[in-house]
Amino acid sequence: MITVQDSHQFTYRHNRPENQDAYFIMTGSARPDGSGQILIQAVLDGISSANGKESSGFALDAAYKSLGGLLARSRDLAVMDEDRRYGLILQAMKDAVRRADTALRTRPGDNGSTISIAVVFGGYVYTCNIGDSPIYLLKDSDKDPALTELFFSHNEAAIQVRDGKMTRDQAVYSPSKNHLCRALGDPRRIREDEIPFFREALGASNILLMGSDGALSVFPPSRLQELTRRAVSMQNLVEQVYEDVQDSDSDDNFTMLAARILVS
Repeated sequence: MITVQDSHQFTYRHNRPENQDAYFIMTGSARPDGSGQILIQAVLDGISSANGKESSGFALDAAYKSLGGLLARSRDLAVMDEDRRYGLILQAMKDAVRRADTALRTRPGDNGSTISIAVVFGGYVYTCNIGDSPIYLLKDSDKDPALTELFFSHNEAAIQVRDGKMTRDQAVYSPSKNHLCRALGDPRRIREDEIPFFREALGASNILLMGSDGALSVFPPSRLQELTRRAVSMQNLVEQVYEDVQDSDSDDNFTMLAARILVS
């Protein structure tokens, strides 16, 4: 059984006239006693040069339809074995990304957005993404663990890190981190085999972080890990991240979702 003990959401427009982020959070329970709980979250960051505000909103609406169907099937998920459950959740996330991509590609004009999705059910978190909006998990914070990355960043800096041409700390300050290699709404449709998926077992106590790159990619992961470990609440964590963003040279808007999840 999962319990969302504490959560906080925050969107910061910075100096931009319009916020280009969109997000949703859905929770439900398969049984009247509260067991079989499910948490579904998504963060979308519209591309400023491609009708960012409208793009993230249209893509969110399209993704919501697929993920809302998954929420409605929480009772079925509760009685499935893990292999079947994983298959159903995986398909719902694929459908969500495909619908969001199609909605932007078929919409008049230039449209583009990132998308990151997380589904928490039972003892696992399942994630996928297109673009560079990060998802992190900190398990059993009292045991001093490291943050686990549950996303694949589709930007040039991240690719150079994976190729061993740049360190993660260097990537944070590299201009190439702003060059997206894949996003919703590209002329070439996104294929299912291009969508990275992750499945991670949860600990007894977990902190799930999601957000647009303007919040979670402006300082090294080691700094984010430090802030997460010492946070006394999710609001406190978001406020500390906000202070770091203010101290950075970033002029990007950002959205951040933080949740402490217990598993019993």
